[in-house]
Formats: sequence, C-alpha cells, structure tokens
Amino acid sequence: METVDHVRLEHAAIEDVEKKSSVDNVKAESAQLSHQELVRLTKTTIADIIENDPLLTGLPSDVTTEELKSQIAVVQGQAITVFLNRRELPKLAVVVPPHNTTVLDLKKAIKRHMNLSLKRENVNKKISWKHIWKKHHLRFDDIILSNDNENIKAYGIINKAELHFVKRRREKNKLIKR
Repeated sequence: METVDHVRLEHAAIEDVEKKSSVDNVKAESAQLSHQELVRLTKTTIADIIENDPLLTGLPSDVTTEELKSQIAVVQGQAITVFLNRRELPKLAVVVPPHNTTVLDLKKAIKRHMNLSLKRENVNKKISWKHIWKKHHLRFDDIILSNDNENIKAYGIINKAELHFVKRRREKNKLIKR
C-alpha cells in the first residue's frame, strides 16, 4: 500500500513540475512578444473573427465597439439601417434605433458615421456640420425631414430606407422648405 501511495505522490509531484514549467513557458513567450506584436496579433485575430462570422460580415477590420453593438442590434431587430445617398460618393450606412429616434438623433448618427468614414479613409478635413445642416435638408422619398424634433417614424422611415441631401432653397431672404 505504501508503494502505491508513494507512486501517486511522485506522479503528483511530476505533474506539478510540468504545470509550473508550462506556465513559465507561456510567461516567457508573452515576455518575448513586444507590445506592437501583441497589438498586431490581436487585430489579425479580430479581423479573422469578423471575416468568418456571418453576422459580422461587411464590417471593417478596424471595427469600433459602437459598430459591433449596432450590427448586433440590427441582427436582433433592435435597430434599423438607413442609407445616405451621397451622389457620386458611396452610400453611407447609418444604424439608428427605430423607436423614439428624432431627426436630430438621425443627424447626429450621420455625423458620427461620416466622421468615422473619413477617419478610415485618412482624410484630415474638418466638416462644419452646422453649415451643412444650415444649407441642406435630409429627404426621404420626396418628403423633407425639416422638423428636428419629429420622430423618424412620422416620416415613414423604416429599415433600409434611403435618404438624400437636398439643398435648401431661398426665395427673397426666406427659406422655402422643399
């Protein structure tokens, strides 16, 4: 009986030594990787996950947390995607919640998505959104979204709706909403 217990103790001691050496090996490997290598490894891993997950397709490799949450909300039906047609530029997909979203909230979401898009394209141009909203309206189907406090549902905006920028027209120093 003593020999069996003695063999078990020796076996347990050997396993402890092996575990300690494997932990030391992992620590040594992680100590050998520089910060830049760990960042690169993390980014490639995230890019692989995004590329291979059917729910996350279409997201850029340098995805933000907000974009991930928005995409998940769209898949779960808790948000809608609205496309902003920018004429010769590619359409901009903007994700907003469908309930209690005002035109002002939509404009803020457009601003966030546009700034992120410009940042990804390495464009260091500052956009005056005050000027843009002073000179342009948003249009959905021939309806001008003129009231910033109005809910987007009141205009009939649903998932995959397409919006356009429309210049405001002036007539004798008064704005005409078209």
